[in-house]
Amino acid sequence: NDMIILDIFKYFASFVPKDALRRTFRAPDGKQYRALMDEVLSSGADRVQDGITDFIFGTDADKLATVITSVTGIYLFVEYDRVSSTIDATSDRKDDRFHVAVTVACPVPDSADLVGAAITQDRCLEILSSIRRVMRNDDDLKRGIAWMDYPATLTVFSSKALAASQGWSMEFDIYGIDIV
Repeated sequence: NDMIILDIFKYFASFVPKDALRRTFRAPDGKQYRALMDEVLSSGADRVQDGITDFIFGTDADKLATVITSVTGIYLFVEYDRVSSTIDATSDRKDDRFHVAVTVACPVPDSADLVGAAITQDRCLEILSSIRRVMRNDDDLKRGIAWMDYPATLTVFSSKALAASQGWSMEFDIYGIDIV
């Protein structure tokens, strides 16, 4: 039940092409950082989603804005914000739900019209839907983790603050037995 945040990082990194992942690791510092970088960059590519140019992970609004301003293509952005826990009275087991938002978006230039924006939205939704299809069958029964505990809500993502990005977000819970 340790390192769930890093497990989430590694899980979603598996959808991102290696050249995009290399850009994610901007300031390698320390043994744990380097070990994580080596593990992620050496993992298989069987679930990579073509078209993703950047992987952004975290919750620091200022750092996110800075990173996203340098992005020109479609990015996968993963953020998390709360854990809900309950106790199963019959088994005295603690069930945790880790709330996560996964966004596939792309900066849309001011010169783009509504049709251009719709094309971007469509491509982002296609990638996000493909990730969701993989996640439906990805439960880690050995560790008691369901990577997607339904319901999942998909919404349009539009953020002027994040490089005028447009795309789609999916909010859901990762369910696990005593993961936090």
